[in-house]
Amino acid sequence: MIAGLVATAGAPQTPLNVDQQRQIGCVATLAIVASEQTRGRASEWPALQARGARFAQVVGERVMKEAGWTKEQVRDAILASVAARQAQTKGASADLPDNEVRDCIAMMDAQAPAPPPPTLPQCAAMVTAAYEEVRARDGQTAGAKDLKTIASVLHYRAREALRAKGMSGSEVDREMAQTREAIAAEAKRRVADDVSAGLDYSPCLEMARP
Repeated sequence: MIAGLVATAGAPQTPLNVDQQRQIGCVATLAIVASEQTRGRASEWPALQARGARFAQVVGERVMKEAGWTKEQVRDAILASVAARQAQTKGASADLPDNEVRDCIAMMDAQAPAPPPPTLPQCAAMVTAAYEEVRARDGQTAGAKDLKTIASVLHYRAREALRAKGMSGSEVDREMAQTREAIAAEAKRRVADDVSAGLDYSPCLEMARP
């Protein structure tokens, strides 16, 4: 998440108000916690990498709209806030005040609530995309084969679930294709905005269990 907050400097057009500054500060606080969680630490807090990135996107879009800042200026402000907090805490989320983290999570919950769990067709599309990405990058590794197996299970269960709703074979094919196109478009959008996390298919793993 922090790695995505690279910026090019630019003079802000309008100073941020107190509320906007607090939102930027919370994005920074949660980014530090999320970074620690990728190292197996800060487990006392809910997983924040994906949701924190979504919160950063929501805050960034709001600041751009309300204050007239550019995307680069927003990223610069977030990066500066991250650096300031890391200097105060020596980079450890354990040194962040608990009440600050708690308040920022509450703000995130209110402004960027967790999305509903993905559907079976969405899971099939996401895990297939993850498999194709891993295969293209690393080849047909054991991890890639595992993803392929999970994707196959999800595809089968998704198609069965759609048939159970009364869809014909052609309707199922169309629904699966449209879902895959929508997932691909969303993944492309997230890469382009340089803020959002990648698609989170972790909830889909439970759906693939026997």
